[in-house]
Amino acid sequence: MNATWSLDSFTFGEFTIFDCFAVRKVLRMKDSLHACASHEFTLWVMDNVKWEYDVFVCFRGTDTRNGFTSHLMEALSREQIKVFLDDMLEKTECIDVLITLLRRSALSIVIFSENFADSSWCLDEVATISQSMEEFGHRVLPVFYKVDPSEVTEDFGSYANAIERKYGARPPKFWKRKHRASKPLEDRKRRLDALKAVANCAGHTSQAIKIDSELIKAIVNDVLNRLVDMSPRVKSNILIGMDARVSGVERLLAMNEDAFRIIGLWGMGGVGKTTLARVCYQRYTSLTKEIKHYFVRNINQTCEKENGMEGIVTKLYSTLLSESNINFDDLDVSYRRSRLSRLKVFLVFDDLGTLSQLEQLLLGDLLSSTHLFAAGSRIIFTTRNRMVLGNVGARIYHVDFLDPDESLQLFGIHAFGRCLPPDDWMELSHRALSYCKGSPLAIKVFGGALSDKDKNYWLSFLGDMRQIPTPGIHDVLKRSYNALGVEEKRFFLDIACFFYGTVKSILIQYYHAHYVLENLIDKSLCICVRDDLGERIQVHDLLREMAWSIVNEETKLENRTRLKNIDDIHKLLTTSLSTNGGRATEGIYLDLSQANEMRLEANAFEGMTSLRFLRFFYPRNEYGTIKIHVSYGGLHILPNSLRWLIWHKFTAKSLPSTFSPDNLVTLSLRGSPVMERCWKVEQAKLVNLVWLDLSNCINLVAIPDLSWSSNLEYLYLQGCKSLTELPCNVGDLDKLTRLDLSDCTNLRSLPANLNSKCLKDVRLSNCPKITSCPEISSGELEVLDLTETPIIALPAAIYNIKQGGWLRLCGKHISNFLPISASLKVFRLCHTAMREMDYYNDDDRQQGSLPRFVRLELVDNPQLKSLSRISGRWSLTNLFLRIAHRLKVCRKSHSL
Repeated sequence: MNATWSLDSFTFGEFTIFDCFAVRKVLRMKDSLHACASHEFTLWVMDNVKWEYDVFVCFRGTDTRNGFTSHLMEALSREQIKVFLDDMLEKTECIDVLITLLRRSALSIVIFSENFADSSWCLDEVATISQSMEEFGHRVLPVFYKVDPSEVTEDFGSYANAIERKYGARPPKFWKRKHRASKPLEDRKRRLDALKAVANCAGHTSQAIKIDSELIKAIVNDVLNRLVDMSPRVKSNILIGMDARVSGVERLLAMNEDAFRIIGLWGMGGVGKTTLARVCYQRYTSLTKEIKHYFVRNINQTCEKENGMEGIVTKLYSTLLSESNINFDDLDVSYRRSRLSRLKVFLVFDDLGTLSQLEQLLLGDLLSSTHLFAAGSRIIFTTRNRMVLGNVGARIYHVDFLDPDESLQLFGIHAFGRCLPPDDWMELSHRALSYCKGSPLAIKVFGGALSDKDKNYWLSFLGDMRQIPTPGIHDVLKRSYNALGVEEKRFFLDIACFFYGTVKSILIQYYHAHYVLENLIDKSLCICVRDDLGERIQVHDLLREMAWSIVNEETKLENRTRLKNIDDIHKLLTTSLSTNGGRATEGIYLDLSQANEMRLEANAFEGMTSLRFLRFFYPRNEYGTIKIHVSYGGLHILPNSLRWLIWHKFTAKSLPSTFSPDNLVTLSLRGSPVMERCWKVEQAKLVNLVWLDLSNCINLVAIPDLSWSSNLEYLYLQGCKSLTELPCNVGDLDKLTRLDLSDCTNLRSLPANLNSKCLKDVRLSNCPKITSCPEISSGELEVLDLTETPIIALPAAIYNIKQGGWLRLCGKHISNFLPISASLKVFRLCHTAMREMDYYNDDDRQQGSLPRFVRLELVDNPQLKSLSRISGRWSLTNLFLRIAHRLKVCRKSHSL
């Protein structure tokens, strides 16, 4: 039998099979697949067919219909095995119908009984089964019921004698005329060969298992195992990217160990936790029948119903104990607890939300949960809330989003019915995926919505999907939000609407509630990502869109807590709404690159007593034109409730004198063309300030008093060309990590010492009037930029750079420095007057204490002549040289 195939689907007979894993393999190795033998490929196809029936049962009705076969049917049905009995066929139907039904069944059970061979119909079925075994590997399970196997297989057994008696008999009346003309199916040799082929397969006999109930149990278990073996493992067109995730969970499950283990699958809603749990559950429960198993779905939703959790618990433990109608209180009986402790289980609790739910599922026994069931038991929880898992010592597997390749495959299946989108749809597909950001739920929803639609529809849909909520997605995600407390909801909306991408330490200072932020991370509503500035808080795009849809549920503008829409902001700030309304407004977020010009009156913010967040900004360090104009006299008022104030191109000479900035965590007035001081009269105590950015305020003559700002971490003053000195109290900021004074061309005076132990980045480039570099106490220094300064002597801190750190030195007057023995990830030396490089002293050479640089960058060092004192043991992964035309070859070869 031949199989035809293409890159999109595989066709076998009347079955069309789509399997993304196979197609993906075709896409990668299509040349080798062309060389596959058709027989091998046919077997692959048969292993992937979705059968209409699990089992075809062939039996002699007069022998076993009302006895053994009826009991076997009941047992198979009890295990949800779909069975076709041959007596469901009309005897008037031709053998072609039987052949079709056999090929739609995964395997056949042939029950050989005393008078089986007396039936021409039974013999014809066996002949057809034998032919199917030979042609496409049909699976058979023979059962010898009250008959010796030798009677079936031997040439002189009772079956052979029965065939001999019938040999040459007229064909049965029900055969159609065309079959009478063909070779008779009663042919003795053909029938005997078929009986032998089927009877010689591995099976069961009543001689070995004499009790019918035990024999039936053995047959059912055998059938289940064979069906599992015949089925593909986790290869499915909807399980993209599942193999690696299943392997990760398998390592935590460690099924070969006899210990009790609890595994937690933790991640954002819609990321695939339930699917992953289901795959693991199906894999292990189908292979280990001695373990009691149960899958509890949608716990959170069920618990919303009356007596929902009680119903879950009673049904679960009734099933495990094989008792009916166990009441919730009956589970406190010590004997039942004792039985449970001897029971080996594999359980899945899907969508666990709270500690209370966990306690009830484990019968209130969290401290000794490992003794509730027998050793070797496994429990899998899926949850969006990592905190509940810590109470039972769960091993946590974080279910992450799909990567770009996996996302494209899943989208292709749901949008096009193939593993990859067509080439001419690829660009639009990537646009859709840019919104999904690896969320399987979103990919399926959008793929289904765009399936069979033309390109005009796609363009319209993709243009609107960020403005129009998608109910199927938001409803799933909103369950996490609804489970939050009041303060957590407020915090989440702030982060999702305003603070995504913000440094974690700033957010902690903003709220003075570290635990709230950690709770949101534990509940999969945000994540923490590390970069050069530290740990940043990120929120998935879908959660951000959901947050804005929640905010916009309030139809009246003056009652909305957070504003982002340009027209709404303009209306609020330029009409009487700001003074007569706006009391509910907590945050305003305006991208100036997208906004039109706006003129604000002096009292524009007068009624906004709840305003905590104000951000008028140009993204990505852009410096556009002035978009928001303040009246000539400046603002008369800003709310004292402000904790976050970012106003790029601020057009007043100072902030209002009535404004008390004690609550400010972030202050950025970057690019103000007229501001000279933050306050006309210095009165502010910036006790909560973490981030101060006054860069490119070209008329700024003095920065605020920072003597109270013990929490300040980031100070950006680059491009403040009118600034002449930096107050000494800046040197005492013990949490300062970054100081940027680049392009302060009139800056003359700096503190003698920078005492922060965590200072990482100091930039003094293009400060031509700075003649000496402050001493730096930090052992964390990564960047020291002295480009275009007359500084010659370097601070001692660079010689104590931490192991594995980064060090970048720039400065045209740097002509030498002491040896460095640290091993660094990156060492960058640029724009210097260095003539020779010497990385270590003689003692270091003798002791073998040699520097190791993953990347060494020597950029624009025109005087550099040689690296003459570097040993052959010096190790580099990457060497980058530019404008070093005088550089001589090193004395020994180096390891690159």
